[in-house]
Amino acid sequence: MLWIALYLPELPLQLALRSQPVSKSESETEPEFQQLSQQPLVVSTGPDNRPIVQAANDTAQAVGIQAGISIASARALTFKGQTLRVVARHIGHEQEAVNNLAGWAGQFTPSVSVKDAEGLLLEVASTLRLHQGLAMLLGQIRRGVKALGYRAAMGVAPTPLAAWLFAKARHQGFEIRVCQNRFELESRVANLPIGLLDWPTAVISTLTGLGIKRIADCLALPPDGFTKRFGAPQWFDLQRLLARLPDPRRYYLPPDTYQARAEFGFELNDAMTLLFPLKRLLVEMEGFLRGRGAGVLDYAITLHHAHRSQTSIRIRIAKVERQNDRLAVLAREHLINLPLSDTVTALSIQVDRLQPYQEVSESWLPDPQQQPDSWFRLLDKLTARLGADNVVQLRAVEDHRPEESWTASAANISVVTKALIKNPTKTSAKTARLSQALSTPLAPRPLFLLNTPRKLLLEQGQPRCHGAIHLISGPECIESGWWDGRPAARDYFVGRNPHGETMWLFINHHNADPGNHTNAHTSNAHADWYLHGYFA
Repeated sequence: MLWIALYLPELPLQLALRSQPVSKSESETEPEFQQLSQQPLVVSTGPDNRPIVQAANDTAQAVGIQAGISIASARALTFKGQTLRVVARHIGHEQEAVNNLAGWAGQFTPSVSVKDAEGLLLEVASTLRLHQGLAMLLGQIRRGVKALGYRAAMGVAPTPLAAWLFAKARHQGFEIRVCQNRFELESRVANLPIGLLDWPTAVISTLTGLGIKRIADCLALPPDGFTKRFGAPQWFDLQRLLARLPDPRRYYLPPDTYQARAEFGFELNDAMTLLFPLKRLLVEMEGFLRGRGAGVLDYAITLHHAHRSQTSIRIRIAKVERQNDRLAVLAREHLINLPLSDTVTALSIQVDRLQPYQEVSESWLPDPQQQPDSWFRLLDKLTARLGADNVVQLRAVEDHRPEESWTASAANISVVTKALIKNPTKTSAKTARLSQALSTPLAPRPLFLLNTPRKLLLEQGQPRCHGAIHLISGPECIESGWWDGRPAARDYFVGRNPHGETMWLFINHHNADPGNHTNAHTSNAHADWYLHGYFA
């Protein structure tokens, strides 16, 4: 077995700082957050009537603010002109953040164990070949954790406890190399201080008072005497550390839904500034979806305002998706014109239902299954920008009357296209008949159809529109609608006028006004000509 430990030091402070850039390059691309990183920030805990500082950022520590002092004292230490940002600690949010990080890590290995609310343990021996070796895997995890806005110390060892100690020791400045051989464990952990072990404070103090400060000092003691004096659990920890006893771990089981939250610690009044913390949540959600082999068809964004009100945005997607950059583009279209009724102090996303996701391999040859992707992306972008009610698509209706042969419905891919994309060789009999009917050759149809046919002037019984119309083809007889009170008995022609316009004309044999939709069967010695559309 081989374990990778991710130790998250001062997680409450990291969560408070997660919504702002952690590197200089990010600060340059997000200038609205540059001043925030220079302000003192503390995480408070304790009773509401006398909160104390649980953790402080570098700017706050530079002015003398340390953990354990009261918030009132911290405000007094703040320089004139500076504003102390105070974020209350929320243990529930910390546990949720670690669980979400465990779900994100599931894309690297299914064997992920949560270490309290301090970090993760990943068993990766069975997935090294998939990720092209340990070095490549460590690089992916390191870059991914940084992209999520976290700072993590990493340790690698054949046992979970040794990997955890190596990660904590690396955070404290020890030079720790990767250890993959369990026979080297005793020599590698010998000089580590016993304070890295998660033992009770009283036990650590007693051992230190006796001059036992290193793990090697504990291992040199007689087992019976050590167990009687300091307890059996501590001795068993040392044996698990060196792989002399099994150390089973409970693996994290990801849920069927997803939710994540980002606390700002400051107030934002521009919806576009929410994109930076939102992108980090979407990157984390993509890792979770990859670990589950799933995608989403919709997800919700909730803006938490300063006065406990909320604004919810539901983002729907035409095709199952999980790429964070594509999801961010749709979110941007929703946020760009969103008026904020109040300042925003936190942001959360939620997915209620996961969808099966089929990964598509990239190829330099055209792939029929990838061709609809551009259509889906355009449809999603238009829907996000204009609203779902303002984006429709035309559907064919079984009616010979041109004005009744189509209808507008919510924009989505048709049943026929779905069936052909899913399996081009196996379609239902109904789908096959509909496809054959749609592919049956018809007489020419214009690209532009008038909402209401326009009656034309006649000269010596011939229609005119910017001059005399020369008939090119026709007639095409259409007689329909007797059952719904809107009958049509027409002969259609294709004609061209002196301006070169190619038009679709018809003679109305019932002499009824087609725009009136009334059943007027009147006789008329002279046929009426109507213009119904233009050809491109």
